[in-house]
Amino acid sequence: MQLYIIIHLVACTWIYVGEEPEWGSWLTNPNFNISKKQHDAKTVYITSIYWVVTTLTTVGYGDIYGTTEAEYIFTMVVEFIGILVFSIIMSTVNSFLSAQGDIDIIEAKSDEVDVWLVKLDNSRMSKSLPKILYDKVKDYIKESLTHDHKKLIEGYDFLSQLKPRLRYELIKELFSPMIRDFDHIFRYEVERG
Repeated sequence: MQLYIIIHLVACTWIYVGEEPEWGSWLTNPNFNISKKQHDAKTVYITSIYWVVTTLTTVGYGDIYGTTEAEYIFTMVVEFIGILVFSIIMSTVNSFLSAQGDIDIIEAKSDEVDVWLVKLDNSRMSKSLPKILYDKVKDYIKESLTHDHKKLIEGYDFLSQLKPRLRYELIKELFSPMIRDFDHIFRYEVERG
């Protein structure tokens, strides 16, 4: 609806600019089909809409064009508006597609994190990872990927990218049975030394 309003306003202005000069304009140019038809308001309006659409979309067939200085200036303004609108539309589409692509990559990486954590969990004989730790690791990696696009491009080593405290918690949880089983070796070295 907004686009139609803009087109309507520009078309009305184009008609106004064409009606102003006494020495000729796009409305009275004998090369245009409009001069061969009746000069009724409907034909003039539709022709003006046609000119606006072809000019804004930068197609510009050249069948209707300005013949006075004011019409030339107005045509240039409309062309620049068309370029601006086209640039904004393309930027919006590009941003949407880029953001959508990042979301897809982050979701794929999140799935990889799930697989990685399940493998870690399955490698343990005793018990599973605590849900709180599991969620912390997953949330941290997802946030990290969301804010650091370099990691999306270059790849991501999950363990080394965890913040030190979280990495320590995960390693401690994963290897706590082994540390408990071999604790006597470490105590022996300390007591002996």
